[in-house]
Amino acid sequence: MNNSLLQYFALLLIILSIGCEDEKADDSDGNLAESGTIYGTITFSGIWPDSGQVLLTLDTSFPPTGPPAKFENLTSEGLADSKYDYSFDNLPFASYGAISVTYWPEDYPNGTYSMLSGYFQAMAVTQNEPELEVNLSAIFE
Repeated sequence: MNNSLLQYFALLLIILSIGCEDEKADDSDGNLAESGTIYGTITFSGIWPDSGQVLLTLDTSFPPTGPPAKFENLTSEGLADSKYDYSFDNLPFASYGAISVTYWPEDYPNGTYSMLSGYFQAMAVTQNEPELEVNLSAIFE
């Protein structure tokens, strides 16, 4: 009986050690990102408009060929010392083509929108590099 109990514990120990994963097997620090983030600060200058919308968009390509991957409506209340901190979180790992800040007046589509700022270069968000900082300066004229 003692021998079978010893075999049972040995088998249990083997099963437990096989079932445990080595969390550091795929990455040196053991923490693989599940999604990415593009973040930064937009510094505004000029006078914020009384009407219309200011939009921050993240596009998968430039020029854009469809709806943005992410967007935010910006307001003057969100500013601190003329700066707006943004963060596009939970992004799928991919290449993104543009971040833009635009002003859309109330009479759009009869009027035109204005490009206030933009970053128009490929931005790769990967599991190995899941965070990317992009700072912008936007000017109201």
